[in-house]
Amino acid sequence: MRKYVMEAIGTFFLAIAMGLTGNALAIGLMLAVMIYTGMHISGAHFNPAISFAYFIRRKITFNTFSGYLISQTLGAFAAGGVILFLANDVFYVEPPVATDIYQQGVAELLLTMALVLAYLNVASSKVLASGKSYGLVIGLVLSGMIYLGDTVSGAVFNPAVSIGLSVVDFLAIQGASFQFIPLYTLAPLAGASLAALLYQYLND
Repeated sequence: MRKYVMEAIGTFFLAIAMGLTGNALAIGLMLAVMIYTGMHISGAHFNPAISFAYFIRRKITFNTFSGYLISQTLGAFAAGGVILFLANDVFYVEPPVATDIYQQGVAELLLTMALVLAYLNVASSKVLASGKSYGLVIGLVLSGMIYLGDTVSGAVFNPAVSIGLSVVDFLAIQGASFQFIPLYTLAPLAGASLAALLYQYLND
């Protein structure tokens, strides 16, 4: 049970950083802190895309993946409520109007693939793990991906964040951000699948 609680907590603080700052570096550093906090407990995924890659690689079972997905989504949902309380406004994620669905989907897919591939390599590296630099490395990778994708897709790369925040948006103001859930779910999961297969090809 502790690993599911840890996944909820980590995703909660990741979504809090997104909602209260919107700053790529702050979000990446928050992820780094949560990775150091939770790596030894749950593997510190905090993202269904990462969990899905581990499931594809048969490092976690379907039941564990399902539990992580639920926990991560609940964590993001709780974060949406806290952001609403602290900022007196609903925070949700949506793509820029300057790009179309195809550009947004490709950006979410490719950048999620890069993020998950980096995570798989860093988390599996004995050198990085022994040096305790893995959390900072993964956090900075996320920051870089956000800088790259923000103006194209909104740079979410995380289905749980999209779902959890959209539910708060709908419950609070009957907002329609739920329409973006397919974009922020299907593209990251496809990117995670490609990352898992590429990692297996390159390393196994």
